Amino acid sequence: MSAHLIIHDSSFPQWWLSPDIWVVPGADPNGPPGSPIAGKPAYLWTRISNTGNVAAKGTRVDFYWANPSAQVVVGVATQIGSAFVDLEPGDTQEVLCLVAWIPVIVNGGHECLLAVSHGAGDTNPIPDPLPNGYPFDPPSHDQIAQLNLSVLEAMQMAPLSFCVTAMGRSEKQAHLAVEFGREVDELVLAQMGVHDLRPAKKNVVEVFLSRELHDEEHPDPHGKAELEVDVPRGTWVPVFATIHAQHLAPKEYQLVHIVERNAGKIVGGVSYLVVNRRGHQEKQS
Repeated sequence: MSAHLIIHDSSFPQWWLSPDIWVVPGADPNGPPGSPIAGKPAYLWTRISNTGNVAAKGTRVDFYWANPSAQVVVGVATQIGSAFVDLEPGDTQEVLCLVAWIPVIVNGGHECLLAVSHGAGDTNPIPDPLPNGYPFDPPSHDQIAQLNLSVLEAMQMAPLSFCVTAMGRSEKQAHLAVEFGREVDELVLAQMGVHDLRPAKKNVVEVFLSRELHDEEHPDPHGKAELEVDVPRGTWVPVFATIHAQHLAPKEYQLVHIVERNAGKIVGGVSYLVVNRRGHQEKQS
């Protein structure tokens, strides 16, 4: 007999789109969910379940943020705070991190978020504390989930950066590829503050990856949709994504994934929900 703690991953292959983590921007943690704003306070919530047959008393949930990164490991993520909850067998609760989070301006608020639970009697416990260099790896741990999704306005595009990290013991050869999704989970859309938009009927957003930063006036002629990246052990390297969304129709969204694979296995990813909230009249004006 044991407890079994779960913070759900996404049901899609892009497991880092967890529906069980969301942000409430502003000073009121009970306000409406939405996208974080760089430099402004926000509160983090997670939904956690105990599907075991033993109560999980005093379960601790740790909340983290990290710079946009395809694969996130302990040591590159910053802990925001913790919360405690008692979970009876079959119980599900929404848990608030009481410490406010201030998204950093350097990333425009596009940070990766993680929730990690530690509970006595869990059927498959993870180390507590998590050792440095430990991969969070949500698909392998029901107690860990990740939200690595940012909302981008189609008419306010700028080059974006994210990290590719190699753990301390070995160098990494990462393969990055741009992929497209279709519909987004309605719960995730609502929690990102996106309403009354429909998915684009076809892939109209262009995404180019590069190891160098280029601005819109001097685009990278060698940008590509796939990229091989060598990362020395114990380090990280930046990768830049340039996104063009001028063909995204009004009231539509396009889901873009930048997926990292190592030896053919998906180890992480960064996703962007590109939206055009403008109506037809706004477009013509």
